[in-house]
Amino acid sequence: MGPALMGGKGTLTSQKPMKTVGSYWPYATTLFDYVRRAMPFQQPQSLSNDQVYSVVGYILNKNELLEVNATVNADTLTKVKMPNRDAFYVDDRPDVKVTACYKDCK
Repeated sequence: MGPALMGGKGTLTSQKPMKTVGSYWPYATTLFDYVRRAMPFQQPQSLSNDQVYSVVGYILNKNELLEVNATVNADTLTKVKMPNRDAFYVDDRPDVKVTACYKDCK
């Protein structure tokens, strides 16, 4: 069984935070990208964009972030305000440490 997709609202500051799409993920577009690249498990990247939008809409609806009959597409997906969006910040530290080589470098 994989991680939960629903629930977890208000748990991120608790002793047992539940990181789900509805409680943790900052952007709905990230969910689209993940589903498009990784699903279905047995045959990743085999879904059409319409199928991916349907899956994403279902998950967002189950997390009470979209109405059941909402249209999900490239335009509407960017307008979904995820509950934890403002808890993320830009980490401007370098992502690598450079070690200078001055002699016999390989």
